[in-house]
Amino acid sequence: MLAQSRVIAKGRRIRDVQRLVRNHGGKPYSWVKKASPSFKMAGHTYEYHWYECRAIGRIELKRKRMDIQ
Repeated sequence: MLAQSRVIAKGRRIRDVQRLVRNHGGKPYSWVKKASPSFKMAGHTYEYHWYECRAIGRIELKRKRMDIQ
């Protein structure tokens, strides 16, 4: 599922990029925010969202419910 991810934002377009650099390292331009394809679980639709930096890897993985009005 993570291999089929899509990019949500890159570099300075990531709202938390300065926090990511301060807490985890790397350069602002090297960070990417990604999302998994949506999936169903217990009657609800979810996606996984996370940040990636090539030198650091994936961090702050969270499951986000997408069918909330």
